[in-house]
Amino acid sequence: MNQPEILQDTIRKMEAYHERKHIVAGFDGFVDEIIHVVDKRQSHESYDRIKDITAFSKRIAASAGLSANIEMVPVQTKLGGNGPIMANALISLGQEITYIGAIGKQHIDPVFADLADNCREVISLTDPGHTDALEFYDGKIMMGKMHTMVEVNAENLLAMLPKEKLAELLSETDLVAFTNWTMLSNLNGIISLFGELMESSDKPPAVFIDLADPQKRTTADIREVIRLISALPCDTILGMNMNESRIIAEVLEIQEEDAVARAAAIQKDTGIDAIVIHPVHGAAVATSDTATWVEGPYTKKPKLTTGAGDNFNAGFCNGWLGGFTPAECLMAGVCTSGYYVRNAQSPSHDELLQFMRDLANN
Repeated sequence: MNQPEILQDTIRKMEAYHERKHIVAGFDGFVDEIIHVVDKRQSHESYDRIKDITAFSKRIAASAGLSANIEMVPVQTKLGGNGPIMANALISLGQEITYIGAIGKQHIDPVFADLADNCREVISLTDPGHTDALEFYDGKIMMGKMHTMVEVNAENLLAMLPKEKLAELLSETDLVAFTNWTMLSNLNGIISLFGELMESSDKPPAVFIDLADPQKRTTADIREVIRLISALPCDTILGMNMNESRIIAEVLEIQEEDAVARAAAIQKDTGIDAIVIHPVHGAAVATSDTATWVEGPYTKKPKLTTGAGDNFNAGFCNGWLGGFTPAECLMAGVCTSGYYVRNAQSPSHDELLQFMRDLANN
């Protein structure tokens, strides 16, 4: 099926899709400070940004053995973390969210107030971390301060939500989104706990997991989380950007460079129901019986890239819950992300539909 047909089919399904699903999302939480890095400053009010990561890396490399003074300009402070951004996007698309994560210990941090107000329920295990998000036109560098994330663990969750209550919550849930595994050193315990509770469920929720740049985790850690995901008694989806998929491929000794072929090889090796890889220009998905690529609505000058992948994940999972085909889920994902990077906010159901219609008419 060609790209215009996939887009038109996705539009038709989105037009008919109004059922509200319940999603448990988590488990991180960061206060994101969006930052521009100054190249040249003309005046107090005016400066040129360092445009791309390559130029930034050259600036840093040139100071080796010497020193450097690099000016950073904060342009926005916002809710951050893969979980909150994905949850916010799903709420915007019309879904119901229970959020479990790190958005305030004694009280909800003000940047998460709207998210908390719009959730069905919030269970916060600890205070949020902090991220300096250096924004460039070709991507971002996330500088994370995450000492509180150790408190996101099964013991603290069970102290707030005993097993019987957690089982009841899962029985009312259509999908669980585990995000930012890399920064949550104790998330495996929560995945195992959920898997244990799903074993006795007649209709367990689907599970989506985003490893979130596992480069700093060991090969043994990565193999273990893949084993845990593969063993879950439910439909499972593993989402990755291109760099994350390269790391997973190396751990699994997979040689494929093409996104579709790599997704298919990872799916075959792990048995995870759907493997999703989303580079900047499009996205690939592989299941046991299909492997597909869709082009994304790429823009050279995004307004905001921090959170683009989380919005893709929200769009994909929204389609999955709506019974879309894997290719249509991809299209919903790239269009959700495409809207977000142009507008610096997540689309509503109607805004996403209009974005896709405009794309179809161009």
